Amino acid sequence: MLELSAVHIANLMHKHRQELLHFLSQRTRCTDAAQDIFQETFIRYAGYGGKHRVENPRAFIFRIAANLATDYLRSRNRHSGHDPEADTGEAETAGPASLSAERAAMSQQQLQQLIAALDELSPKCREVFILLKLKHCSYAEVEQRLGISHTMIFKYLTQALRHCRQKIGELD
Repeated sequence: MLELSAVHIANLMHKHRQELLHFLSQRTRCTDAAQDIFQETFIRYAGYGGKHRVENPRAFIFRIAANLATDYLRSRNRHSGHDPEADTGEAETAGPASLSAERAAMSQQQLQQLIAALDELSPKCREVFILLKLKHCSYAEVEQRLGISHTMIFKYLTQALRHCRQKIGELD
């Protein structure tokens, strides 16, 4: 497996920063969300880990960013009271009571796995993950709260995500 270097990722971030932020700002209509999605795009790219050769890194990061922007918009629509799945009738295809109980059990198990994986991280790494992923703080807020740079936030989050994926993957 090829390992993506931090220098390679930093160069891509610098090279495509303005274009990608403009693209994301237009998509999300929110500059804070665009900044967060920009960072998450490169975390995902780094997490890709070079499993396969990427012929066109620009196209690949734009695809990641577009998918994350779509996820953000869906989440925002759900929180505003509109559920796109309700329009398609997908929620009614299985028995609601049994499906809800099964989902609840799976969610509880996954939560326990996540907590165990987070407990194995260094305190700073764990705190960065919690602030960004569970408390939905922006990178700027984390930087201000913890007094660490964007680069360190990126490194801690990447480390936490890799560790959690590895631990949860081992348990599946």
